[in-house]
Amino acid sequence: MRRSWRQKVEARPVGLDPTQQARQVRSVSIDEPEISQLESRYQDRVTEEEWDTVVGTAAKALSHCPDPSSSPRHATGLALGKVQSGKTLSYSALIALAIDNGYRVSVVLAGTKNPLLEQTYARLFYDFHAGRQSLTPFKNPPPQDAEVIRSVLHGGGHALIVVLKNRKRIEDIRRLLGSLELRDYPALIIDDEGDEASLNTQFRTGRRSAIYESILRLRDTLPLHAYVAYTATPQANLLISGIDALSPDFAVLVEPGAGYCGGSVFFGDNSNYYIRKIPVDEGEPEHAADITNGLKLAIATFLVGAAIRSARGGTSWHSMLVHTSNLRIDHDRLQTAVWHLFLLWRETIKLPDTDPAAQEFLGLVRQAYNDLCTTVRNPPAWEIVRPQLRDEVWLTEVWMVNSLPLGRDPIATPFRLRNNILIGGNMLGRGVTIPGLAVTYITREARQDTNADTLEQRARWFGYKQEYLDLCRIFLTSRLRNRYTELLRHEDDFWEALRRNQRQGLPVRVWPRMFRLDMSGWELRPTRPNVASYRQFRGQGWDVQRHVVEDPTVGSQNIETAQSFFKRYPCEVRRYGNVEHLMVPDCDPLVVISELLAPMGTEGTDWEKTYVEEYLTRLYLGGQLEAMDVLLMSKGELRERKTEHGQINPMQGHSPHKSPSDPDYYPGDEHIDGGKVQLQVHLIQLRGGDVRAPIRTTALALHIPGDPQYDLRTIVRGEENQ
Repeated sequence: MRRSWRQKVEARPVGLDPTQQARQVRSVSIDEPEISQLESRYQDRVTEEEWDTVVGTAAKALSHCPDPSSSPRHATGLALGKVQSGKTLSYSALIALAIDNGYRVSVVLAGTKNPLLEQTYARLFYDFHAGRQSLTPFKNPPPQDAEVIRSVLHGGGHALIVVLKNRKRIEDIRRLLGSLELRDYPALIIDDEGDEASLNTQFRTGRRSAIYESILRLRDTLPLHAYVAYTATPQANLLISGIDALSPDFAVLVEPGAGYCGGSVFFGDNSNYYIRKIPVDEGEPEHAADITNGLKLAIATFLVGAAIRSARGGTSWHSMLVHTSNLRIDHDRLQTAVWHLFLLWRETIKLPDTDPAAQEFLGLVRQAYNDLCTTVRNPPAWEIVRPQLRDEVWLTEVWMVNSLPLGRDPIATPFRLRNNILIGGNMLGRGVTIPGLAVTYITREARQDTNADTLEQRARWFGYKQEYLDLCRIFLTSRLRNRYTELLRHEDDFWEALRRNQRQGLPVRVWPRMFRLDMSGWELRPTRPNVASYRQFRGQGWDVQRHVVEDPTVGSQNIETAQSFFKRYPCEVRRYGNVEHLMVPDCDPLVVISELLAPMGTEGTDWEKTYVEEYLTRLYLGGQLEAMDVLLMSKGELRERKTEHGQINPMQGHSPHKSPSDPDYYPGDEHIDGGKVQLQVHLIQLRGGDVRAPIRTTALALHIPGDPQYDLRTIVRGEENQ
């Protein structure tokens, strides 16, 4: 048995203060029967290095969960993967490690649709059962299965329960596991697609939505358990209020394996290899059921790709996704139109080359062939591909995927022919993996707002496609291409930020909830506004601290921090008219963050400490900000300010009785930035208002120029969720 991992993994759970962490250090055994059995099932499909990564991520997650032998405790986790990157294997590994380390019950909330439930149950049954009596799987167990589950647990076994994510099914599990005989068994809850349906869609009303309520009731029933939500689109999970019961205590990144093709492949530097733009008018609703020129070329590309696959000797499925509308009537009409097109092509391909219909068809498929030759490795000659098309038009089935009587679900119904074209809407989104998907024609988009997480979940063309990436094409409008390109920047930005947070060992509860997303340019929102509150944080212009620290001790400590900083670094006296300030010019932004901003106490003020520091860090790491000026205003003399309604204005205005041409004219604090990034530190003495005695404190003011390079267009939590 291959094994490069150590026998034990020790980790300090994230999300606790240092004292709590010291009490919670625990080891995870990773060379036990269940994880070894799971490894044996995948050793021919997953490399040793990839397996070590899978096990390492699962062990890290489990190390944050309660020790099964400890006193009752809950833990809430978030496992972040990428769309179609193998999250199921990750949570199979987590379940295996949990079994090996003393957990007795696993509950998998397997999506909101029965086909997804069946898919997940079949996968977990394959991963774990294998005729062993130590683990017994259950699917939506009815009340009469309670005795069997009791017997399994009484006999020392593990109950693996896969359940549909709806209120009734979860409530059934709560009643079952909440019995006196079962409630004390350590339990692991896996929430697949944990950003869908699980979160509270009624949070703005102060009520609880049905599924959210049922999950909380289940958790309240189990004294010792861990709840881990898996998702590729964690925007909602990270933007919900920090006091929400599903807000994570810890998070792990589920890195994709070798051969994964995601946003960076299809919308990165080489996007022109795979993306084909179609006219804007093809995206209009009136064309949702039409065989447009773009769709016809996409189908021809699909057929030629099938012929090339056959010429290579391949036997895998070859598939195409058509997503033009969410309306079932459009799916019905378009399926009929595509099927009639294939009937026509079956006859056309028999005609002599001189026939006009044959010439039109051959011109179309030759255009598709020439395009594929720009990426295909060692393309077969046209003389080989052309006759193969005669077979491909007969070996193609056109599916309508929706809830109509004639609609079918590709999860529940296996493919029958080698080539498959799937036409549908919502049922071809989240959680659906289309085997051999090579060509996508997608025009569906919201006319106004679009949620970034929903749009990303429609990218069914992401996945492990390296073996046939050269045959992949995505046909879409310029508008959709721009949105997916923006999504790539969005995803890359927050993944890099999350990796950085993990490297620094930051507890997830203090991770800056900052997402780079241009809401104004393409009307993208990070997630559904009914589950999380958010706002835009541009960081440009002046950000002035007006609610200052009024605690005398913290205020004095802040002054000491500022004075110490300006003593440590070379200062210059800068004179502006008749006012002098101390400046540390061209200072390293990371030094400013770590030695000046981070140590300052700002709790209870309007200074957005976390976001300001994260914003400056991202500017620095992105190469937009190499240095900044830091000023100690009035060379550190106290400026007396009076509070009004709890606020002050720390900024000094211009000289009121002098002309700008006067050498002693002072333009005001807001006009001395010189077009650079500048941080001003004001030492303040408060008098009057609600302050009974003078208090010495600080006020900060940050200036970011209006240059586009500094505009990250970031999204942060809404005010009520801070």
